[in-house]
Amino acid sequence: MARRPNKTKAKTFQQRQTERHQRDQHDRDVVEDIASQFTCSNAIARDFAGQCDERLVDLDFDLLCSELAVDFWASTPDTSRPLVDALRELQAERRRHRDAIAQLGQRLRQLTGGDVPHHHLDLPIEHYREQVRARLFGDLDPPAGP
Repeated sequence: MARRPNKTKAKTFQQRQTERHQRDQHDRDVVEDIASQFTCSNAIARDFAGQCDERLVDLDFDLLCSELAVDFWASTPDTSRPLVDALRELQAERRRHRDAIAQLGQRLRQLTGGDVPHHHLDLPIEHYREQVRARLFGDLDPPAGP
């Protein structure tokens, strides 16, 4: 009779506790990072400018794919015209979106440098941490304190 492969061993209580502690610590770190980034004018402008840059990379790839799709289908019979029209419309919308994201990214970058005033929100940071926890984790109990 063939032997059955070993089943993965059940985790010990300590292993589960360690993993839970690591997840909780990760959640606290995320909350802290977002709260500190979002309460500083310079940090939030830098963060969202970076998000715009990342989105532009995605949009450039999307536009390349749209262009390929239109090129492939453009010379097909008139029965494919609705598809080609929809692809061209999508391509135009992606270009419009790319242009808007590029402009907003530039505006945000301008708010981070030189003589631009640097501001922080007025309430204590814990107020903003609680808001982040509530939005990210909903009705879940907030992670235990440090």
